[in-house]
Amino acid sequence: MHNQILFETESLCPDCLKRIPAYYELMDKKVYLSKECPEHGKCSVLFWRDGDLYREFHEQAVHDDKNENYSSESKGCPYECGLCSQHEGGVCTAVVEVTERCNLKCNICFAGSNNELKDLNMDDIKNMFETARKYGGKCSIQISGGEPTVRDDLPEIIKLGKSFKFPHLQINTNGIRIAEEEGYAKILKDAGADLIYLQFDGLDDDIYKKIRGKALLDTKIQAIENCKKAKIGVLLVVTVVPGINLDMLGQIVQFAKKNMPTVRGIHLQPVSYFGRYPHEIPRDEDRCSISDVLHCLEEQTSGELQMDNFVPRKRYDSHCAFSSTFYLSEEGILQAISNSRQNESDNQRNFAKKTNEFTNKQWRLPENKNTKQEKPMAKFKLRLGTFTLSITGMGFQDVWNIDIKRLKGCCVHVVTRDKAIPLCAYHLTSIRGEKLYSNV
Repeated sequence: MHNQILFETESLCPDCLKRIPAYYELMDKKVYLSKECPEHGKCSVLFWRDGDLYREFHEQAVHDDKNENYSSESKGCPYECGLCSQHEGGVCTAVVEVTERCNLKCNICFAGSNNELKDLNMDDIKNMFETARKYGGKCSIQISGGEPTVRDDLPEIIKLGKSFKFPHLQINTNGIRIAEEEGYAKILKDAGADLIYLQFDGLDDDIYKKIRGKALLDTKIQAIENCKKAKIGVLLVVTVVPGINLDMLGQIVQFAKKNMPTVRGIHLQPVSYFGRYPHEIPRDEDRCSISDVLHCLEEQTSGELQMDNFVPRKRYDSHCAFSSTFYLSEEGILQAISNSRQNESDNQRNFAKKTNEFTNKQWRLPENKNTKQEKPMAKFKLRLGTFTLSITGMGFQDVWNIDIKRLKGCCVHVVTRDKAIPLCAYHLTSIRGEKLYSNV
């Protein structure tokens, strides 16, 4: 069958990290990203299994305006992110990594954290919040690591972040300390945390043993229970790995329904190959794309969730992410509030602002209100505001499938003392494990 080149872009050599020409091509109804380094040869990796869905998403891509008043790059993208003048749009989430330490050693960790590394000092953390405010304005903040809860001063860090008037602050955590210390979730909430961004890979301990190195299911469930007591919302964050938990997404949806409204949503992240993960070229069967996730959601929920329920990222690159919001009826059925066929005639370019509004609205646990409403419409509105579930997904780029044009549209950035670097670039590693950004 004749291969069809869809369009050209730029990528990086997996070996030397030099910028090289690349192109997307359609082969056997699948989409591959192919590239060739003059020194290290050609490679071709599976990007999306569903070529038709790839085209549908691509048609909805919208380029944003270039950033103004940002530094001019001399080496070119992606070597001097900061942000530079070539970057499109703003920051929807600023990741503040407050420690390199972690109480797990997951074999898929792209940060390469362990419990023998260091914490950042408070002056550096303050500078990171200032950087987030400079580049992102009133963006969402994710306090991450490593594992941020290994720091006993995490509540003080949260209070410091809130002093900058960020509207939404979430804690990226494996949930171990929240589960083991009753009352700790309330301490985080009282300090100003708006959401627990909880690592949650499934409902089988075999999954956790394979991905995280130990049985953690009871820990995850207890963490959610303690968040329920503290009245703070939880987002279930699933690293989706073929052959391990890709066939478990329907179970996770049912679990989320049973734990609403504490569980505010599910965020699905197809596994990427950088950091600690093996450095040989991934096989097709090792890859999991956004299209795989969407098909599995429809199939494993017997059509309760449908492909048309999910909205592609309404800017370039639309293949980066999807989102949808569902209402849980009193009969226990998820009903889509959004769908991919909606007319988005308003300003699609202000993607970062829209994403921040979505995060702040959908991922925050609503305050308790009087549930004894007599009028049916008032009762429905109250339930609609409380029993909504967001289901979102985002695929991170690794050295095999990184697309420079796509990277320029990234809105999730790791902030340092003076820079805002797209997450995929910040943690990118070569086939030898060398980081693109090692001294920032």
